[in-house]
Amino acid sequence: MTSMIRMFSLAVTAMLFGLCFAAPASAQATRTWISGVGDDVNPCSRTAPCKTWAGAISKTAAGGEIDCLDPGGFGSVTITKSITLDCAEGIGGAAGGILNSGVPGVTINDPNGGTTPTIKVTLRNLTIDGAGVTQGTYGVRFLSGKSLTLQNVSIMNQGTGSVPAVSFEPSAASVGATLHMTDVDIVNVQNQGVYITPVSGVAVSAFLNRVTITQAAIGFKVEAGGTATLIDSNLSNNGRALWTASGAATANLEGVTIAGSLEAAVFATNGTTIRLSNVGLYNNAFGIKTTGTGIVQSFGNNRLGPDAGSIGLPTATVTQK
Repeated sequence: MTSMIRMFSLAVTAMLFGLCFAAPASAQATRTWISGVGDDVNPCSRTAPCKTWAGAISKTAAGGEIDCLDPGGFGSVTITKSITLDCAEGIGGAAGGILNSGVPGVTINDPNGGTTPTIKVTLRNLTIDGAGVTQGTYGVRFLSGKSLTLQNVSIMNQGTGSVPAVSFEPSAASVGATLHMTDVDIVNVQNQGVYITPVSGVAVSAFLNRVTITQAAIGFKVEAGGTATLIDSNLSNNGRALWTASGAATANLEGVTIAGSLEAAVFATNGTTIRLSNVGLYNNAFGIKTTGTGIVQSFGNNRLGPDAGSIGLPTATVTQK
């Protein structure tokens, strides 16, 4: 009898010891995968992928990455932690993205957005397509966080409800938030292609390199608090191409081509500044426009051809150093 009791005690002890050191069933992985033939009940491993971004994000650790195993439209997603969505690079990567007819594609909203936002989000090698009976609303909407990076992303058929394709609207606590866009194409947008509109005019920055925006009502718009730098980019065949709209908004253009605008190519409203260097303006209804104390500064190396549109002269010329 004593021997049986001793054996039972040892068995219970071993079981409790094992439970103490067993990995939690809900442990999140640093890298997860999605597939058109996956299932969101899966662990999102490479051999048992999930089916949607939303299904995989809950099983991916903060700071981790979700990769695509095959092409597909993997649904809309709301992001509340640092993460990378990648449909080409990484193990098992392949082309894919988001189909968001009638709804937002990607929404970024830091849980600490009202106090100390910290999340950093990267969207890489994706297509975000709002095609359908009702086009998509926001392609990407940033409400709060530390930074948003888009690399090799195509965004199209967005803007239902008069909203932007890319809306960067950091919360009042997101002072210093940054938007980085490289090799991004935005086409067929009912409203703004990219809209920088920080809450309460807090200081934020946007950096765009090799970005094309076309067939938008407004190509690029910056509100008070926003400072945008566009390099080697193309804003063509839009309604109004570039607009600094209020307060201390600033846009710096280097090596940018603006053509075929139905309204102003560049428009600086009261209190805002646009700086032009190596910028070409061609075949616009109106080239350079300012109102009130709006400023358009030229570095004296721009190309305002005879087909640039009804050109207003830059407010000032800045000496290159």
